Amino acid sequence: MGYESKTATAKPNSLAGKLKQKVICVYTYDWTDEEDVKRIRHELKNLGILWKIPYKTDQDTEDDKYRMTTRQKISKYFE
Repeated sequence: MGYESKTATAKPNSLAGKLKQKVICVYTYDWTDEEDVKRIRHELKNLGILWKIPYKTDQDTEDDKYRMTTRQKISKYFE
């Protein structure tokens, strides 16, 4: 898969869209490599992730861009 991953904890988060839904982050070496991003998304689907998977860059996170705090589209890929 990607070179690193992490998941959300049970700790409440004001940026969460849904209380029972948690975040899984899988980091890739280069967000502009669409083929690699799709390969990783395919593997997540094979693991049982059934919902659409957004892809956001670290730079957007560092710039405090979250779907819950802005009306602009943040995800680079969403399938």
